[in-house]
Amino acid sequence: MRFATMLAVALAVQASFGEDFPDLAHYTYGEGKAAEDAEKRVLKTPVDQHAAQEDWLIAVLTDPGATQDGKGLACRLLQMIGTTKCIPAVAGLLGDETLSHNARLVLERMGDPKADEALRTALASAPDKAKVGILGSLGERRDAQAVAAIVPLASHHDPAVAAAAFAALGRIGGRTAAECLARLEPPEPLAPARLSALIDCARSLQGADAVALYRIVLAGKTLHRVAALSGLLAVDEPQAIAAMIEFIKGDDARMCGGVLTLAIEEKGANLTPALVGLLGSLPDGKKASLIAALGARGDKAACSGIAACLTGSGEAVRQAAVMALSKIGDGAIVPTLLALPGGSTDAIARMTDRSVDDALVKALDDPKLKVPAIKALAARSSAAGLPKVRELLNDGDAAVRGAAWSGLGALATEEDIGAIAQAAFAIKDPAEMNVGVSAARDICARAEDKARCFEVMAGYYDGATDAAKAIVIELASVVGNPFALELVRKAMKSGNPELYGKAVRSLAAWCNEAAAPDLLELAKSAPQEVERLLALRGYIRIAGLDGVRLNVHQRAEMFKTAAELATRPDEKKLIVGGLSKAQNAVTLAIVNRYLDDPALRNEAEQCAVKMAEALQKSGPAAEVKELANKLLSSKNRQIVDKAKSVLANMNK
Repeated sequence: MRFATMLAVALAVQASFGEDFPDLAHYTYGEGKAAEDAEKRVLKTPVDQHAAQEDWLIAVLTDPGATQDGKGLACRLLQMIGTTKCIPAVAGLLGDETLSHNARLVLERMGDPKADEALRTALASAPDKAKVGILGSLGERRDAQAVAAIVPLASHHDPAVAAAAFAALGRIGGRTAAECLARLEPPEPLAPARLSALIDCARSLQGADAVALYRIVLAGKTLHRVAALSGLLAVDEPQAIAAMIEFIKGDDARMCGGVLTLAIEEKGANLTPALVGLLGSLPDGKKASLIAALGARGDKAACSGIAACLTGSGEAVRQAAVMALSKIGDGAIVPTLLALPGGSTDAIARMTDRSVDDALVKALDDPKLKVPAIKALAARSSAAGLPKVRELLNDGDAAVRGAAWSGLGALATEEDIGAIAQAAFAIKDPAEMNVGVSAARDICARAEDKARCFEVMAGYYDGATDAAKAIVIELASVVGNPFALELVRKAMKSGNPELYGKAVRSLAAWCNEAAAPDLLELAKSAPQEVERLLALRGYIRIAGLDGVRLNVHQRAEMFKTAAELATRPDEKKLIVGGLSKAQNAVTLAIVNRYLDDPALRNEAEQCAVKMAEALQKSGPAAEVKELANKLLSSKNRQIVDKAKSVLANMNK
């Protein structure tokens, strides 16, 4: 009774599968969703009901009237649910040049030895194209029993078959395959296939067996030797390292490069000292390359050997050593790097070891290393030495004091601005005061509360030197509040031509719209043309500036005013560049007029077509159409096509 019930269920499932996919045997690729639906059905079917589906798929494979696409789809589904039961039917397709691939994929996933047997059996009679794939599957399955059948195919008249045979022997591996590969001598075109196979096979072996295959490859002249060295390192490290050293010292540039790349990638405690020991015997070019490889290798054991190359070598070697030490060095090497000309600031900035900052702080006590140590701390954005750097503001060496001010400018925070500004403006030496005030400016420029920091600095403005005042004026443009604007206006009325010029430049670089009225007035009435132009350019910049409190109409009016003042192409091009921020009838008129100016034609066309596209639905229709029609005379085909598209859309 139980058997009858199970049989009924199986038959029902089989019938259901056939009813749902009655045309599976006649399936044609690309027609409908039969393949997708069939796959979904299989995925949804409980595992205990797959047997019935497998029977149905086997029937499709053995149906003489089934299409190639139908059989291919059946194979794809059997990859999901196929068992030993389907092997005979699938094996029947291995000799089919079209379906062999589909059939092999079914067999490759099976653990049953019968799948290997089916592949071996098909190998002899399959057409050459199918042989290539079957060989690949035998290699994938590591079928040692197939070696005897594969070896003759390594001498096949079809190079593709022969190459596939070599690859299969390599993938299968083992002593038998190794012995065959060792004695096979293919023609030159197939030599690379044999070398690759030797390397693959060697990876499946240990000890002397593997070494023997690697030595065959190393006796050749190709870059396969690099892969052989990689394998040899795993089974006979001393022999591999000795060979690597000889290749680095040798004349084969490609092998030298390949071995250096291998040195970067391969690990092993013995490799680093061997490579470091080679440094003293190499010419500068190779020495620099080996140092770079040691740095990329990342083994700190190379540090002392690389550091020894910092002196007594050419510039290329020194630069390579510095770069390498920046990757693997720690605090112990910091004093050496600081003592180099230029202090190797960039290299120290890249070092990641935690001991580096402590070494830099310690170096602040060394009179010869104070300046480069400060620069390195600043480059690392490390506040570790900030207290000592502050102390160095009173150092007896002016160069150290200057470096300390610059370091504070990079490292101190806005909480320090009061003390730093007080100290900076109290300096008696004008040149040193400028350095100190510049440091305070840098702190203020990156502060969150720029206004508070600026007010602190502005409190010292009246008693400062003109050069220090100029720094404060420059900073005002970054702050941009009413207090800063009043200070700049004060500078303009000072009667000092230098401060007046600095004030104009500060207004031209203002961070918001507040300076626009002052700039417009200067653009109209400044005594010098250079100042009028600078003010006009600043006014145009603000009109197109992001993040300011100006609406489209206000921006447009500013551009209109600027256009009335602009006489040179340079300023007119600046206007064109900002018009996209204010697209309306006013700016359409400006760009329309600029289209008639040969000096502006190219820029104006690009701007005009973008404005026409943006305003074709919501802008002033008459002005947009006029602009688009004018663009039809452009020599730029893309501009013309876009203009035609705008007109077509507006005339719908």
